[in-house]
Amino acid sequence: MRLGFGTTVLERGLSQGHMDGIGVYAKNLWEAFGSTTGQQDTVIKQAVSFGKGGALATTNDLLGEIVHLPPSYPLQSARSIASGKAFLGTLKLEEKIDLFFAPDHHIPKLSHTPVIATIMDAYPLIYPKLVSRRLRGFKNFAFKRASHWADHIVTISEYSKHDISQYFDIPKEKISVVPLGVNGEFLERIPEQTKEDVCKKFGLKENYFIFIGTIQPRKNLAKLIEAYESLPSALRNKHHLLIIGHYGWGEEILWQKLNRAEKSGTIHHFQNVSDQELYALLQSALAMVYPSLYEGFGLPVLEGFASRIPVITSPTTSIPEVASDAALYADPLESIDITAKMQMIAEDEALRETLTQKGLSRVEQYSWNRSAEEHLKLFETFR
Repeated sequence: MRLGFGTTVLERGLSQGHMDGIGVYAKNLWEAFGSTTGQQDTVIKQAVSFGKGGALATTNDLLGEIVHLPPSYPLQSARSIASGKAFLGTLKLEEKIDLFFAPDHHIPKLSHTPVIATIMDAYPLIYPKLVSRRLRGFKNFAFKRASHWADHIVTISEYSKHDISQYFDIPKEKISVVPLGVNGEFLERIPEQTKEDVCKKFGLKENYFIFIGTIQPRKNLAKLIEAYESLPSALRNKHHLLIIGHYGWGEEILWQKLNRAEKSGTIHHFQNVSDQELYALLQSALAMVYPSLYEGFGLPVLEGFASRIPVITSPTTSIPEVASDAALYADPLESIDITAKMQMIAEDEALRETLTQKGLSRVEQYSWNRSAEEHLKLFETFR
């Protein structure tokens, strides 16, 4: 199978040294395609970049040779969205591939080649005021229009499938659910000395609460900070709060509050953390706290399970579907409930052990190889 693979977001993440959720998804599938077992034939991957020629050079160690659509692509794409017609810039691409996979919401309209696109969730259409204002109306219109160019949609949870069908007006029979996976590195145990060295580098002492995620409104970080600051001072001194995440958008006031909170000495925020440091920091934590308001899947929850730490999260959207009974749930809108659950975790060792064991059992159901195999089975039906 000659597979065209959209790498626009992945390229950007590689060039910036930071992957968002879509970048993580694209990177892991790119690596897993071709290494999975039980395939009908060899997958020949062709990286395709949309927009301004891509963030990387025309070749890359991970992606190989990259096909960049012409610089006029954004304008031509806008015309396609308005007219519903394909444009000539994709014809040469179609000669090189049997099927195009769009994992990152950059969905082309092709004339002769099947397109399978991933839509993580319907959040931008459900809560338009909670996404970036920049070209918000046009982006949502374009996203919905482009979604109908795909021959089939992949999404990551049954919850997202329901929302996408409703808000994108796509029949459920045209949507397949393929869950995400967890990197095996999260499961590998980090030596104690390495964990100590990493904590020392960041000025931390072990057994802190940890949050991981892009700083944006739906991650509900303001409530987490409010909840943490309501803990008894003795617990805060014993268990600090570590926040790992790049600034996304729309949280300018929170960003300022976070900078002030760091002066307390018990709240720490870092943006630039390597993968190896992240694994060590997760395994050095007391628990993960992830009070998100909306998730299409909630991959950090599984990464917490894999790291063998208990997880406090929200009983909302897709999260219970993914976490099942392996997490401790708190109302994300009530900081007092988040505080209470954090205190429970801090004071109840038996509860921590029970949740840790349940989390390990739960995470065994999710792997990138399994996810890749399910994608490839779907692709075969459209060749």
